[in-house]
Amino acid sequence: MTVITEKVATMETSGSAPVVRLAMREVREAAYRALMARGASNAEAQAAARQVLFAEVHHGTGLATLASWLREASWALDALTYIRSTTPAGQSFAVDSGSRCDALVHGVLLVDVASTGVGSEVLCNGVEHDSHLLDEALLNAAASSGFTVVHRSAGDANRTTFATPAGDLGTGFSAAGQAAPHDAPAAGHGSRFYTADTSPEGTFVVSTTAERDLKRAETAHAGILVNAETWAEIRTVAAGYLVADA
Repeated sequence: MTVITEKVATMETSGSAPVVRLAMREVREAAYRALMARGASNAEAQAAARQVLFAEVHHGTGLATLASWLREASWALDALTYIRSTTPAGQSFAVDSGSRCDALVHGVLLVDVASTGVGSEVLCNGVEHDSHLLDEALLNAAASSGFTVVHRSAGDANRTTFATPAGDLGTGFSAAGQAAPHDAPAAGHGSRFYTADTSPEGTFVVSTTAERDLKRAETAHAGILVNAETWAEIRTVAAGYLVADA
């Protein structure tokens, strides 16, 4: 399905905000251009745009989160400062508490470093789960590493997202007091990314590859309904990335 945004009438029902219907390609390309306009490299913008598209297709959160990020941030963040150490389980990378970790800017890096082998981990300040911007990165890392890759947050709720090599994606809450490697983040860190042979125990909503493929196919046919103001905001930033005529 190809939808030309400029020719799609804005839809509005009583009591609702105006929305536009978009093709997945439009969402990905607008995200890519907006991120390039804010300083991302080509490869970084492509990866982050896929994160945005995945979150938008499966949870309806990608574009709203991107719009919020564009208001407040740019890609020109300071490099992450960290301490590397060897633990009995594997390699540990503890990011300094003064270094801000961002799901769009650092998400793929954090997940990739943590998925180098069972026992590997990255500890950093809290990276939220609700945007679902890290879901695609976790799935890719699990598929390429052959291990389960987990993001677990600090706090009594033990908020957790994990992906398995088989393509299962779980979102929910880890059970407290699990044995290694399914431990909570160490004191002073809000998030822990790590690799394991098994999925964590807890209460999770799990989606399969087949379920997500079906959802993606349905979305490709029907398009994505997006808040019109959010879409206009992102397109305004995206317009700042200009491509010379061939």
